[in-house]
Amino acid sequence: MRFLQLLMAILLLGCFSSNVLADDLNLDSPRNKGMWRFELDNDAFLGEDSNFSNGWSIQHHGKRYSTWEETNTFVWIKWVGQHFPTLGDEGAIVRFARGIGQNIITPGDITDPDPTAAGELPYAATLHYNLSWQRFNSESATVFQYNIGVLGEEAYGEWTQKFVHDDLGAGDTPMGWDTQRDSEPILNLAYGNQWRVAQFGQYDNAWGGQMSIGNTFHLGNLMTAADLGFAFRYGWNIPEGFGSYPAPPGRGLFSNLTLAKPASASPHSFEFVLAARATLLAYSVLYDGSEISDDEREVEREDYILAGLIGINYHHYDKMSIRFSLITSSDLIDEDAVPPPATPGEDKTASDNSYGTIMIDYYF
Repeated sequence: MRFLQLLMAILLLGCFSSNVLADDLNLDSPRNKGMWRFELDNDAFLGEDSNFSNGWSIQHHGKRYSTWEETNTFVWIKWVGQHFPTLGDEGAIVRFARGIGQNIITPGDITDPDPTAAGELPYAATLHYNLSWQRFNSESATVFQYNIGVLGEEAYGEWTQKFVHDDLGAGDTPMGWDTQRDSEPILNLAYGNQWRVAQFGQYDNAWGGQMSIGNTFHLGNLMTAADLGFAFRYGWNIPEGFGSYPAPPGRGLFSNLTLAKPASASPHSFEFVLAARATLLAYSVLYDGSEISDDEREVEREDYILAGLIGINYHHYDKMSIRFSLITSSDLIDEDAVPPPATPGEDKTASDNSYGTIMIDYYF
């Protein structure tokens, strides 16, 4: 019943939208550029190395346009933007993004060559290719994302972790990858909305900020879930629109939902961010076992997860942006159900999915 009530609330939020005039969107600004983004998500920022261990992505976001027809991309991508509900371009900016990325999940004791005790979190890796359609203005934003990929040894999680731990000397040699989750294809869809609910001060060459709320639905065999989120941004000369938040591949949305700065604005900006998210997790192959393969291993987990974010951003609108965030979450797996580590002195598998993120954007 609570699941249906939450879904109904999110659906009702999706009925609201707002537009601004196209003349206010700064599409003619010389700072309306395409963008490359590199994102690294890792729990080592918080002194851990288990549960969600590492994620990375490389993303390309196209230039901002006033219509899908103008976008410099494939005809079928334009067609999706023109025909998918709520992605219409009237009074809004549209842009398309694509990216590749990888996620790695590990138990706490990576020195154990056989981490198959009942209740232990299995090794898992996923490799992804994401397509993202974005429609936004200063008041609201919508993102539709298509994610295809693979779970299992074809995702090269073992190679990545051993390269970092052994070749780069960043930790103990992981011994249990022979027990990782069985291979299967990944298909996940995501749909999200954001709305500005308050604005403070001014965006250009002055101190200002905003508050926003949003929702996201995830549907697929990687995860099926619903999110409700809140964000507060404040700083000097901050970008108008909506912030970019950590997006481990398949878990978040690849998006850059800001208006281009006018040429009259300073190229420099400093921004402070606070955000929170509540998630209802209906299914995850990483924790609940597969519905496709014979891998039915599961761990005791919670249905509801709360997460908070604190971040600081620097923008140079002519060249690049750098964002650093710390994300802390409530327990995802039941700590009491996780067995103790097999190796004395090793840590038990972390029950939460807290991690840190660095994102670097290069404008061209």
